[in-house]
Amino acid sequence: MIKIGIVGLGNVAWNVHLPILLSREDVVISWICDKNLEKKSIVEKKKIKFFSNINEILKFENVDIILLTVPYGERSEIFDKLKNKCSGIFFEKPYALNLIEHNYFADCFNSACMTVGYTRRKMGIVQTIKRIIEEKIFGELISVNIFFGDIHYKFDSFRSDIKKSGGGIFFEAGTHWIDCVLFTSGAKQILNFESEKKFKSGLDIESNGRFELINKTDKKIKCNFEMSVLKNTTNKIQYNFNNCSVDLFLFKDDSNLKIKNKGNFEFLIKDNDILNFPNNSYSVAYSFWNEFISSFINKKESEFTINSFFLTTKVTEMFYGK
Repeated sequence: MIKIGIVGLGNVAWNVHLPILLSREDVVISWICDKNLEKKSIVEKKKIKFFSNINEILKFENVDIILLTVPYGERSEIFDKLKNKCSGIFFEKPYALNLIEHNYFADCFNSACMTVGYTRRKMGIVQTIKRIIEEKIFGELISVNIFFGDIHYKFDSFRSDIKKSGGGIFFEAGTHWIDCVLFTSGAKQILNFESEKKFKSGLDIESNGRFELINKTDKKIKCNFEMSVLKNTTNKIQYNFNNCSVDLFLFKDDSNLKIKNKGNFEFLIKDNDILNFPNNSYSVAYSFWNEFISSFINKKESEFTINSFFLTTKVTEMFYGK
């Protein structure tokens, strides 16, 4: 039985992680810690120990894995207090602003026992486009365009405070899109990163940029990105091949891949077992947890453990370092 501790019971932990972990027969939640007492009575009805002060955990039993979902700015202090209370950590994204920070966390644990919540890697459509690229079904991948924009994206609560959030729209949401591109393309190196940014209250609210990635076969692929809270965009990743493009939509559950040829004829990829599952937030997150727990038990790295997120952190460092 895998013992889990949870630090931070915000929307993602409450609505996604907690139901998934409670549904698993191989997992027991030993304790939950959150400053807000609103959900304490519900948690305790589930026979789970509830703490409101992180220091109280130090006196309680060790666990196997800690799910850490607190805002980025609070993470380092909590990590330093609890790193000896577990054997593995599941960091909710975003993970780190730079490589020094990335390695500081990662060096404390077996690399197979840490992960980051970029769970969209497990989406059926993401796995499918990855396979399309690897098997060169439409030929070589030439370039990628990333569009993420939502005027309804709220910079409220901790997201409005640069000290807590760490960054704006690129860090908080855009890294999901960046991570998917790096993951699906088999990227192993980043070159020639450039970006133009707009800020408000220290938070980036709009950016345009470009970089080149080198994939596993040493092919250079051009990437462009646009991220904004000032306007809505198509919210897609466009993969451009020799004779067609494929659009990947990450914003909604149950999305399909859309193929467009040079004559602008469009059709959807629907009838594929890999494509159709996992296809929603719960099944994707459950499948991701499943992979991570397997890696944790077997002490074997996978495409969902910490070393696989190195380039995502590197791009983040390039963005905020310039």
